[in-house]
Amino acid sequence: MKKINTNQNLVEKEILIDRLKNLINDDISISKKYQELKKIQSFWFKIGPVPRTKSKIVWNNFQHHIKNFYDYLHLNRKFKEIDLEHNRIQKEKILLHAKDLINSNDKIKIWKDFQRLKKRWNYELGPVEKKFEKELNRELEEIEIEINKSKKNFEENRDSILEKNYNNIIILFEKGKSLIQDKSESLKSWQRRISDFEKIKRQILNSGPIPKKSNKKFWTDYKKLIKEFYSQKNSFFKNLKNVYSDNIQKQFSLINEVEKILDNENPESFRSQIISIQKKWKLIKPVPYKINKKNWLEFKSKCDIFFRKLNEKKNFNSKELIKSNEKQESIIEKLNSFSGKQKDLEKIIENFILIGVSSSKNEKIFYSKINSLFLNLGLNNLEIKKLITEIKTKCMSSDQINEEINTINQRLDVLKKELVQQENNLSFFNEESKENKLLEKVHRKIDKNKIEIENLNKMKKSLLN
Repeated sequence: MKKINTNQNLVEKEILIDRLKNLINDDISISKKYQELKKIQSFWFKIGPVPRTKSKIVWNNFQHHIKNFYDYLHLNRKFKEIDLEHNRIQKEKILLHAKDLINSNDKIKIWKDFQRLKKRWNYELGPVEKKFEKELNRELEEIEIEINKSKKNFEENRDSILEKNYNNIIILFEKGKSLIQDKSESLKSWQRRISDFEKIKRQILNSGPIPKKSNKKFWTDYKKLIKEFYSQKNSFFKNLKNVYSDNIQKQFSLINEVEKILDNENPESFRSQIISIQKKWKLIKPVPYKINKKNWLEFKSKCDIFFRKLNEKKNFNSKELIKSNEKQESIIEKLNSFSGKQKDLEKIIENFILIGVSSSKNEKIFYSKINSLFLNLGLNNLEIKKLITEIKTKCMSSDQINEEINTINQRLDVLKKELVQQENNLSFFNEESKENKLLEKVHRKIDKNKIEIENLNKMKKSLLN
């Protein structure tokens, strides 16, 4: 331990007294003199004790020159008011601090802390206005009585209070351990655990003294508890940073996907893809609030542009559909009196397709008539279907071909699942039920699906070639 040099402290305090003595006569403004006084007082209380035989003399000397300076200072009304107001505010703060001490469980510590506050009140701060002085002193005395009373009670019941403090502190310690054992890994749960743990820490530190025999072990265990909790917390948030980074990249990726789709001139074919992207966005969690908000606004803006383009396209298509229907109805009307050859009929199909958008009603009527006319020309249904597919493919753009392939693939997925289910259903029939009508129905459905799957695969192959 460092040895206190009381003689050196005495020299330093005497130097401060000389500075204080000469302060009144210094050729500087009153404002600067006042600031210098506060510095001298601050330095004084940082210096340690002086030899016991000189202590009282030095203190009285210091206080005498403080009083002289205040007498000089108070000649100036403005600075007198400033100083009185400053002292009142500081004393009110001391009262608030002292009131907080009363509720602490460590009665010895609060008594020592109160003595430090009282020393500042009496020796570091100057006077206040007369109208406040009596009330402020009364409040301080009441707090002192309460603190002295609690200290006396503690000393009289020391063993039982220490044991009670120990029991309470162990309960808090176990609560802290349970937070470490909690394995929930969401951000919300960790925020709750951190808040609860910090509260437990404060309660432990304010629990007051415990029996000496338990003191060393408890605080060793407590330090381990703190270390383990913060180790878990740091590990979680380090990993969370990586999760945040991955999720931010996922958001950027989806924004770029929407950006690419916006360049396409046929938004209707990407409607389901945009909806799928929006669903994916909702699943990306967690992301830091500010970054998430910024990315969401950008993502939403691009999606809004897409749906605006989609609506514009629909409005345009509805006008186009009216024009197309008129042209297609004219072609359908001419089919009623058709008497040409196969090549002529193929050309009519091309013209019908090239009109563009059409109603399902017109398409149904048109291809029904076309089918009948091809049959009259000697083609069978399979040949007709193949020929129409070839003509359609020839008239399609690459985007339309891709869209048609997607539609075929979706239909193939449905049919294959149905086929697997139907074939599984066969296992429910036994040997005796071979003539069963229900069994015959299942076989018909299987055969029908197989034929449709085969035809769709041929159509797909034709589109790809």
